[in-house]
Amino acid sequence: MPKSNDREKVTTIHKDKPFDKEQKRLQMREERRRRGLKRRLIFIGIVGAFVIVFAAVGLISQKSMIDANDQEQEQLEERYAELMEEQKQLEQDIVNYNDIDYIAEVARRDLYLTKPGETIFKVPESHDDQEEDEEDD
Repeated sequence: MPKSNDREKVTTIHKDKPFDKEQKRLQMREERRRRGLKRRLIFIGIVGAFVIVFAAVGLISQKSMIDANDQEQEQLEERYAELMEEQKQLEQDIVNYNDIDYIAEVARRDLYLTKPGETIFKVPESHDDQEEDEEDD
């Protein structure tokens, strides 16, 4: 059996057959599609990350602004309560200053005014009373 004869009968398969070309073309197209998909996903991920970061920054700044406003509101409410208390005291002072007896009492106590023929004696506190006051402190 001659070997050279057998080789002549075998037909060679060319690598550049249409089927192989089609397979390569499909592989290249699939590879390009995957690369494009990967790029799109990366782009969408980056854009999504930016959106999330900007939203987080906005939320954090709003939260800090809300906290500052809450603190300011508490301070204003405290100030309002103080002013309401002061207003009540001033209204009571108005009522008192329209009362002749109260005016006479204040004049005697603070200004040492007396009625005609009246003498006011200021008696110093006793030493025992001062010691009790110091012990209470």
